Amino acid sequence: MAGKLDGKVAVVTGAGAGIGEAIARLYAEEGCRVVVADRQRNAAERVAQDIGGLAAVTDVADEAQVAALFKSCDEAHGRLDILVNNAGVPGPTVSVENEDMAVWDETMAVNVRAPFLLTRRLWDHMVERGGGCILNVASVSGKRAGAGNATYSASKYAIIGFTESLSKAGREVNIRACAVCPGPVATVMRAGNNPTEDPTGILTPNDIAELALFVATRPARVVLQEAVMELNPSWSG
Repeated sequence: MAGKLDGKVAVVTGAGAGIGEAIARLYAEEGCRVVVADRQRNAAERVAQDIGGLAAVTDVADEAQVAALFKSCDEAHGRLDILVNNAGVPGPTVSVENEDMAVWDETMAVNVRAPFLLTRRLWDHMVERGGGCILNVASVSGKRAGAGNATYSASKYAIIGFTESLSKAGREVNIRACAVCPGPVATVMRAGNNPTEDPTGILTPNDIAELALFVATRPARVVLQEAVMELNPSWSG
C-alpha cells in the first residue's frame, strides 16, 4: 500500500526529539525520505538510523550550516519537497524587565532567524521544481501572550506573520506555507521547564505529527495558512 508521502523528500529541523522526531518518524512511515536536522549529533543519528533517513548535524541559526544542510540534501536526494521548521527554544517564564538579553538573542535566532534562513535557501528550488510545502511550527503563544513569556511569544507572533507572507507569495508558484500552532505539548523540553505538570493533560508529539502530515498532503488547490491545535478541556479518556 502506497504511503501518503511516497517519493517526497523532507527536511525536518529539531528532529532529534519531541515534535520534530514524531514528525520525522510519521513522514518516514508514509514513504518520505527524511533529512533529520538537529544540533545534537547523537539525537540526529539515532532518529535517522531508526527511520532510514539522513542525519544532518546543524545549527539552523547559522547561515553557513544551513547552506551545508541543503548541499547534503541535494547530494543525497537531488530534490526537496517539504521543509518543516520545527527547531525552537522555549525561553524561561520571566518578567520583561528581568529578561536576559542573551536569552532574547538566542530565542530570536532559533525561532525566527533560522526559519527565515532555511526558507530563503529553499524558495527558488521549490519554484524551479513546481512547488512544495513549508510548515512552520509556531504556538498558541503566538496568538495570545502571557505576562511572563514576552520573548517566546514575540518570536512565535513573528513566525506566524512570516508564514502569512509566505503563504500569499507562494500561491502563484504552488508553494504552500502553513503555521502550526499547538497548545502545550508533552516533550522533554517542556517537562524541564514545567516539572510539576501532568503530561497526560496536554497534547502529545504524535498529535502534532498527525497534523503535520495532514498539512503536507493537502492538494495544491487548498490554502491552509494556519492550523491551531489544543486539547479539549472537557475530554476524558
